[in-house]
Amino acid sequence: MTVIEDFLAHLEYERGCSINTLKGYAHDLKTLSIFLEERNIPKDERGEIDWTKVRLPDLRAFLRWLGTKRGNKISSIHRRVCSVKAFFKFLKVEGYIDENPAEDLKYPKRPASLPKFLSVEEVKKLLDSEKKNPTHQVILEVLYSTGCRVSELCHMNLEDIDLQRKQITIRGGKGGKDRIVLLSDRAANALEEYINGYRQKLVEEKKDTMTPDDLKAVFLSNRGKRISKRTVQHIVSKLSDELGIRHATPHMLRHSMASHLTMQHLNLRVLQQLLGHASLDTTQIYANVTAEHVRDEFRDKLPIS
Repeated sequence: MTVIEDFLAHLEYERGCSINTLKGYAHDLKTLSIFLEERNIPKDERGEIDWTKVRLPDLRAFLRWLGTKRGNKISSIHRRVCSVKAFFKFLKVEGYIDENPAEDLKYPKRPASLPKFLSVEEVKKLLDSEKKNPTHQVILEVLYSTGCRVSELCHMNLEDIDLQRKQITIRGGKGGKDRIVLLSDRAANALEEYINGYRQKLVEEKKDTMTPDDLKAVFLSNRGKRISKRTVQHIVSKLSDELGIRHATPHMLRHSMASHLTMQHLNLRVLQQLLGHASLDTTQIYANVTAEHVRDEFRDKLPIS
């Protein structure tokens, strides 16, 4: 087993990383190995890169090479820094190297970008539209009220819904953590009506072709199958286009919920918990959004400008 294979096994069996995460690490470290070979870093007796010979300038040169020669975006280089740091930390802990050259490796600065969100009027137009079937209506209500991710909505099961408390338990969200999201009165009413009405009728019609997983799912397609992310994305984008508002996505509804609550001075710690952010720094961006919104409102509303 190579050192990289040992590291990937550690990620899979000890840290429980997903297949996609493992593929990402494997690709990044293979790219690093190729670069170091071209930089004439010595190899060990097994023909692998001798990781004890790698120094911080080599890793900095690798990042420059990714940007200038490979044309990687800042976000891609940022991910590769994560991979390199995790790999060399593993090498140090496992005794493959005595000094960790990646310890002082800096992340590239990401350009500040504000999330796109709909105005309150645009969301209201989307939610109040009569051009949607019952499934479409309740999906829009839940996406906006809870701020959940589209993948989280598609994985919701009936047992996760607590209509009495007007809340939903998100199972295994980003980072594998569970959290509670909240329903507004209108979202809770729409969800209760959907579950006991349209969904129940659909189950009665399609139960012979439904799997046990379909029967558990909250949101079903017209064929009685657990709804897919692509279908939800299509529902939101098609309706927003039909209504003549900005082309919207499910994630824009998440951003809209977060931005609107921040404008109403919701505590950012509370918003962090509702959105399932691991770091408050991620949630902090919505404070920047509201500052930008204030500037836009000022420019639009000042009579003499």
